[in-house]
Amino acid sequence: MDLRSDAFGEPRDPAILLIGGGGATMDWWDPAFCRRLAEGARFVLRYDHRDTGESVHYPPGEPGYGFDDLVTDALRVLGEYGIERAHVVGVSMGGTIAQHLAVRHPARVESLTLISTSPGWAGLPPMSPRLEEYFAVQPMPSTAEHLVEFERQLAAPAYFDEARTRAVAERVIARSGGLACASNHALIEPPEPVRHRLGEIAVPTLVVHGTADPLFPFEHAEALAREIPGAELLPLDGVGHQMPPPSSWDTVVPALLRHTSGGWDAQAARLAARSIARDDPTGWFDRLYSAGVAGEVPMPWDRGSASPLLVDWARERTARGRAVVVGCGLGADAEYLAELGWATTAFDVSPTAIEVAAKRYPESTVDYRVADLLALPAELVGAFDLVVENFTVQALPRTHRAAATAAVASLVAPGGTLLVIARRDEGEQAGPPWPLTREEVEAFAAGGLALVRVEELDLWRAEFRRASVG
Repeated sequence: MDLRSDAFGEPRDPAILLIGGGGATMDWWDPAFCRRLAEGARFVLRYDHRDTGESVHYPPGEPGYGFDDLVTDALRVLGEYGIERAHVVGVSMGGTIAQHLAVRHPARVESLTLISTSPGWAGLPPMSPRLEEYFAVQPMPSTAEHLVEFERQLAAPAYFDEARTRAVAERVIARSGGLACASNHALIEPPEPVRHRLGEIAVPTLVVHGTADPLFPFEHAEALAREIPGAELLPLDGVGHQMPPPSSWDTVVPALLRHTSGGWDAQAARLAARSIARDDPTGWFDRLYSAGVAGEVPMPWDRGSASPLLVDWARERTARGRAVVVGCGLGADAEYLAELGWATTAFDVSPTAIEVAAKRYPESTVDYRVADLLALPAELVGAFDLVVENFTVQALPRTHRAAATAAVASLVAPGGTLLVIARRDEGEQAGPPWPLTREEVEAFAAGGLALVRVEELDLWRAEFRRASVG
C-alpha cells in the first residue's frame, strides 16, 4: 500500500510528523510553514492520508479500512524514514490520531502537539448552530469552489484568505484526481475513545487552539490541557477551526520549536555540529542566542546571578583594577565584578548576547563589546589585571582548544590574575560542552603565566598569575 509523503530539513535532526485533518492532503501544511520549522534544525514530515492526494485510493463509499489503520499509517510513515520516535503534531482528526499514538504507542512519541482538536464531545459544547446548519444542507466538497466554501465556514472571517485557500484547493484536486474518495473518511467508524487515558500521556504536550473555533469550541482545548498532565495551552485569539494562519506563524513556529527543542543545550549541540562542519567553531553561538530571543529555546546560559565559584573567590580579595570576562554571555559575572569596583570589560562573539546584556543592564558601567576570542582585538591583549574565563573554552571544539587557551592567557597584564572555571572531564562526551581535563586546565600556565592553584570542586577552579614587570 502506498502513502505519499514529503520531507523538509536534514534527517539527522529531531523529526516532526505533521498529521492532517479528515479528508485532507498534506498540501494544507504549507511548505513555507514546514521550511520555517526545518530552519530551526528539525526534520519535518507531512503525508497524504489514504484516499487523499497521491496516497492509495479506495472506491467512493467503500473505505475498506478503519480509524486504527489511519493510526498505523502514521507509524508506517515514520518507519519509511527509519525514525523510532518523533514529535507528533496533529490537527483536527489528525489531533485525534495523535492522541491515539500517544496512549497506544508511547514509545514512538517524543512530544505531542494538538491543534484545533478535541478529547471527545462528552460534556463539552457542541459545534456552533451556524456550522451545524451548514453541514446539514451541504454535501461533502466535490470541486475547488466547494472546498473553498467549506474552509470559509470553518475559519474565522478575519483569518480567511480566499485566494490562498483557492490555490491550495486547486492543488489538492489536481494531485488527488478529485475529492470523491476523501469523503470515505466520514464513513469510517469513530475511534475508541481515549479520553479516559489522557492522564497516561507522559510526554510534553502543547495544545494550540483558536478561540473562535466553531467546530470544537475553545472549551475542548481547555479540557485537553486540563486532562493531559503538564500540558501547555496556546490560544490563537480570534482564529477558527483552521490551520494556524500565516499571521500566527511568528507565534506558533517559535512555540513548536521550543516545544520540540529538548532544551537549549540540545539545540546547542545541533547548531554546533553544523557550525563545526563548516569550519566555523564560533558561528553557532549567535544562532543559539537568536533562537533564545525568538522564543525557540529557553534563553541559553541564562544565569540570574554570578557564578558561585567566582563569588566565593572574589569575596576574599580586595585588590581592584581592570577586569575582563571572556565569553560574557548575558552579563551576570561582569555585573558582579563591576559592583565590586572593577573597571570591567565583557566580550562575547555573539552580537545578540551583547545586545541582550546591554538591555538587561541599561545603567551598567560594564564595557560590553562584540569580540572573537580566536581573533582578539590588539587593544585587549595584555590589558587586564583580572581575567575571568568561565565555561568559554570548553564550549569550543578540542581542535581549537590550544588556540583558545593561549588567547585567554594573552589577556592578562603583568602582575595580573587569570581565574578559570570549567567543567571536569569525566569521559568522552559528544559536546558541547567538551569539558577540560586537569592537563588542559594546567595548560593555561604558558607564556609567562604561573599556576597558583587548581581546585577540584564540582567544577575546576584554577588561578594563574603573571609576574610583574621588573
